[in-house]
Parts: sequence; structure tokens; C-alpha cells
Amino acid sequence: MTNDSDSFIQEVDESLRQDRMLDLVKRWGPWLIGAFVLLLAGVLAWQAWQAFSIDQGRAHAGEYAAAQALAREGNFEEAKIAFDRLSNEGPRNYRVMAQMELGAVLEAQGDLQASLAAFDEAAEAANDPVMRETAQLRAAYIVAETQDFAALQTRLTPLIESESRLSFLARELLALEAWEAGNNDLARDQLENLTLAFDAPEAVRQRAQVALSVIGPAPTAPADGAPAPAPSEGETK
Repeated sequence: MTNDSDSFIQEVDESLRQDRMLDLVKRWGPWLIGAFVLLLAGVLAWQAWQAFSIDQGRAHAGEYAAAQALAREGNFEEAKIAFDRLSNEGPRNYRVMAQMELGAVLEAQGDLQASLAAFDEAAEAANDPVMRETAQLRAAYIVAETQDFAALQTRLTPLIESESRLSFLARELLALEAWEAGNNDLARDQLENLTLAFDAPEAVRQRAQVALSVIGPAPTAPADGAPAPAPSEGETK
């Protein structure tokens, strides 16, 4: 009886650990991308400043900053109007950044389909590969919430194959969604790749190591004539 109780408690504990890991990545993943977008916005704003006249750059930078302030204050309707206008005028970099900001506002309002369309449009319009991949990854997080795993994998595969800095976050998202879908072999493969990628962000590598410890090793092949071991919880059958 004691062994059965211990086994049950262990299974519950493993399930809770898995749920906490999935919640952690889903909760903080978009915020990490958001922080990256803010950094990107600063860099690209400077590039746009150099590419255009000072007066024109000042005008668009001021309008963009004002729209960001509206969003930070929770005035989403006015921010949405401002970013929608900015996404259709001015230098290309500002238009693309405004389109991504519009997508973020729509996501905050819960309009995920419109948000997805905004990020897809930004990715299509971007000439800069970092901007394009940032928009694609933001879109992928929404697809993870609204579509099936096959659709997500289709979106993430080109990002992973690009081997850019954002490819690590794309690989992490693919691994965790594969895990949630019961495809533990794919999840292990992606997570092991992250733990061995020494140029990956340390936080991503650490999360991959924790996730691998929760999933556990792949089942060993049974000896000839021996019954196959029962799959672990969440393992594809």
C-alpha cells in the first residue's frame, strides 16, 4: 500500500512539475520577446534616424514614442489607432515596428486573430532579417495558443534552421509544445540540442536542462522476448 501511495504521489508531482514548466515558458516567453523588441526598436530607431533627415526622424520618433506611452498606460484603443496610422506612413523601419506594436496591443486586448495577422504583415514587410524573425516568432507564440501543433511546427522550422539568435527561442517553443502534444522524442531532441548549444542564452539552456529532467530519458529498447516498458506520462503511444 505504501509503495502504491508513493508511486501515486510521484506521478502527481511529475505532472505538476510539467505543468509549471509549460506555464513558465508560456508566461515569460512572449515577455522575453517583448523585451527583445524594445531593444530592437531602440537600435532600429537609431538606424532610421541616420537614414532620413533629422526633422523627419524626429517627427516619426516622437509619434512612435507617444503611441508606446499610450500602450504602457493601458490606453489601448488610442494606441491602436496611432500604431495603425504609423504602420502606413513614414520610413519602412518605423512602419514595421508600428505594425508589431499594433500586434502586441491587439494581443493584449485578446484579439488573437487580428494580432496574428498584424505580426504576419510585419514579417512580410520587413527587409531587416532580425525584424522579420522577431515578428515571425511573436506570431508563432499566438499560433501555439490558437492552432494545432503541425501549424506551429511549420512556422517554427524556418526560424530554427536560420540559426539566428532567435532560433534558440523558436527551438524552445517547439520542444515544449511537442512535449505538451505527447511527442516526447521530438521534445527531447530539441531540448538536448539547446543544452549543447553553447552560444544559446544561458537562461534558455537552464530551462532546457530542467525540462529534460522532468521528461526523463527515452525508454530503453526491451530485450528480445521481453515486454516493452509502459510509456511515461505524456509519452506518445
